[in-house]
Amino acid sequence: MCNGMKRRHPEHKVRGIQAGGAIGLVLLVLALASSAFAEGASLCRIDSIAWAGEHTALDEKQMEHALGEPCDAWAAFAEKLTRYYEDRGFVAAQVQGSVLESGGKHVLSLSLARGSAWVWAAAENLDSSGTRPDVFRRLSGIEEGAPVSLTDLERSEQKLMRLGYFEGTAPARLFRDPARNRLIPAFSMKAARNSEAEGLLTYSSDGDLWEGEVNVKLYNILGTARDLTLQGFTGENSRHLNFMYKEPWIFGSSWNVVLRGLFDEEIYTEYPDSLAGGSKDVTERVAMGEVGVTRDIGFNWTVGIFFGVTEDDKHSTFEAAYVSLDRFALPRSGLRLDGSASWKMDRPDSLDSYLDVHGRLVSYQPLLGNFIARYTGAAGGIFPTDVELKRLDYFALGGMDSFKGMGYRFLRSRAYGFSEAALVWQDGYNLSVEAFYQPGLYRRMDPGHGWAREQDYGVAFTQYRGNWSVNLYYALRNGENYLDGIIGFGLKTLF
Repeated sequence: MCNGMKRRHPEHKVRGIQAGGAIGLVLLVLALASSAFAEGASLCRIDSIAWAGEHTALDEKQMEHALGEPCDAWAAFAEKLTRYYEDRGFVAAQVQGSVLESGGKHVLSLSLARGSAWVWAAAENLDSSGTRPDVFRRLSGIEEGAPVSLTDLERSEQKLMRLGYFEGTAPARLFRDPARNRLIPAFSMKAARNSEAEGLLTYSSDGDLWEGEVNVKLYNILGTARDLTLQGFTGENSRHLNFMYKEPWIFGSSWNVVLRGLFDEEIYTEYPDSLAGGSKDVTERVAMGEVGVTRDIGFNWTVGIFFGVTEDDKHSTFEAAYVSLDRFALPRSGLRLDGSASWKMDRPDSLDSYLDVHGRLVSYQPLLGNFIARYTGAAGGIFPTDVELKRLDYFALGGMDSFKGMGYRFLRSRAYGFSEAALVWQDGYNLSVEAFYQPGLYRRMDPGHGWAREQDYGVAFTQYRGNWSVNLYYALRNGENYLDGIIGFGLKTLF
């Protein structure tokens, strides 16, 4: 044996085994006990429900969902029932309960205390909104005298944030007016610099083409909720000008009057005799005016009806929009849905009348940290499909609102559809970087036939500094040379 090594006596080995066995036995007993405890807990399920005090059949039906569920699951159903009453004026409603064991059965004992019903007082703003008090109350969407709804309070705050008129400085609060059992919704909204002037410049090396656009948008003019927008575009072969003015709550009603107009001029090449090879340049112009009414329905929906005329037709349009975005600038979550249907008729040069329908959906989904996913889908069609159309009657596609890899109003089509997936990295209100991919298709105009596929992709960058922002984007059509993409530069100021 080597020095320093001691031989263990067999008695020591036996004692070690006995000690290890005892520890193992203790662990086994603890495991069985915990298993039995967990099994016993899982066996605790609600067998019946007993109500105390006043309640309704609706209350019973709501809480019946707790039958057969674990004994601690009733609280979630009680929370839903409490919210039901909170949205109907009973803001102090409480559902109290406890699980009792009787004869091996678990009985859920419940009681409901609704409290007094409350109604809304007129909405107030605790900050300097720059908007007249009566206008602010109407913009909030909360109806004075209606039953209090905490859900409506949340929706109202979201609506005010996404209007772009205000910036929130603190969460909304409620104040009691006990003399008349009213609750005063109090918001903290300060005026935002939301009116904007923007210049856009794009360049495509494919044809060495420069295009420019200027947008001026005046929102909440003098704190009256009046809006005015002007847009002008010029390119090598086309010019475009449109405007929109909104007068809110005409004659004290819930309806807004909206005036819209546009002027469009386009120069294109026509081939009247393809066999002879002849061609000629054609200039087509159209001026259009529209008047209509719009109305907010609830906190998220807006509908509108418009009537318009041009020099050779008249049309009527129905529009609807749903907006649940969380804010006006650089939204992080929510949905926007726009759709319209327009019936055009009484053209002196043709007996054709036709229906023009199109819609668009944009959805924002937060992912992780500053990363956001944006999904877009749009489609449009003109019916009947054999109707005779002028060039300017077709959909104008191309640019940031449709196929980004094309120039603004690059092509015309009778029908189209596209989708878009974008990954956005967004740092608060200061910086946005995105990469997008956009597959789509469109119906070729004569002399082409059938459907043409389109795939665009690119990157975009937006940087905010105070009241200024800079936007850069690069978009490329699939199959083209990387040097032939669309490069865009935009400069915007808020005032």
